[in-house]
Amino acid sequence: MMNFRHLFKLIWNRRKMNLLMIIEIFISFIVLFILVQSLVKFAFYYSEQLGFNYKNVWNLEINTNNVSDEIGRQEMELIKNELRSFPEIVNFSEAFNIPYTSLSITTNIDYNGKTISNNLLLADDNYADVLEIELVEGRWFNEADNASAHEPVIINKKFKEALFPDVSAIGKTLQQKENIREIIGVIDQIKKRGELNDYGKILFKRINPHNPKSWLGENLLIKVKVGTGIEFEEKLMRRLSLVSKNFSLEMISMEDMRERAFTKYTSVAYIFGFVCIFLVVNVALGLFGVLWYNINFRRSEIGLRRTVGSTAPKIYQQIIGETLILSTFSIIIGSFFVLNLKILITNFLRTDIFYTSYFVTVFIIYLITAICAFYPSKLAAEIEPAETMHYE
Repeated sequence: MMNFRHLFKLIWNRRKMNLLMIIEIFISFIVLFILVQSLVKFAFYYSEQLGFNYKNVWNLEINTNNVSDEIGRQEMELIKNELRSFPEIVNFSEAFNIPYTSLSITTNIDYNGKTISNNLLLADDNYADVLEIELVEGRWFNEADNASAHEPVIINKKFKEALFPDVSAIGKTLQQKENIREIIGVIDQIKKRGELNDYGKILFKRINPHNPKSWLGENLLIKVKVGTGIEFEEKLMRRLSLVSKNFSLEMISMEDMRERAFTKYTSVAYIFGFVCIFLVVNVALGLFGVLWYNINFRRSEIGLRRTVGSTAPKIYQQIIGETLILSTFSIIIGSFFVLNLKILITNFLRTDIFYTSYFVTVFIIYLITAICAFYPSKLAAEIEPAETMHYE
């Protein structure tokens, strides 16, 4: 059985050398936590649902070239009429600030003295069908909203949880400056920037093609039949270029948009992962070197302990135990800083990600120190009592 009181006494007697090891492990703990939480965050986000279906959806990007609203709306309707003539097209939706784009339109909504910042997206009546977005309350936009007393809006579940955690949001009105907006639907969570990002608070406004004051979307999301390929895309773009006289058009599939966004964020994850591995290896080499020196420096002490009856397993346990206790001291100090850091970043890092990152970091530190102590402790356990004479 390990005698902790004896181990603490040995550690205290060598406090100057042990202090350096504690500081090294402490710094490693802090830096490792920062790297680990970045990797854990990506892992958590990737495991969560996306909230929409990007497959078989093409994005027709539209540059209106600053034409007037009236001319722009007329040309948009010409494009839509052309899209309706192709049997390969299942449905399409006029939209703005679509998924997998870096564009972010932030607005502030007031409700009962509480202000909520959100990402504003614009969509027409077909948007939910094109992207297969699930509603958890209410409905999507439709023609009945033409006669609505207030501007209809749709929010996502995270927005609802911030304002109406225990009651239905349907029929509630929100204030934005002089505008009053009525919630008609709540969608499930949706990741506007892709799989490797968190859910944000999202509010949808309706694009109404019958209202000349309605915002003109700069994207047409086109849902095509399964198996529709590049040949149809080329044919479609030729036809649309004949119809559109003022717009500049470009087509890209949402699968390609996803791949670009995914590559952007995975490259960051790879960098963090490489730095994390580099740090772990350097910490391990540093600890191994310190422990190796420590064992060689203490050969006479260990030999004398063997002479007075300490067995090899006891010496082995002593070295491992000392190392783990020093790691525990470092983790306690590091935990004080990390847990106080949580208070400062609580709005930027989810609690589940924070604590998972913390426990993963603690596990890695203990694992590294145990592995690094294994071979030096094995050498120490093999020291024979006769070797003591070489140091006397």
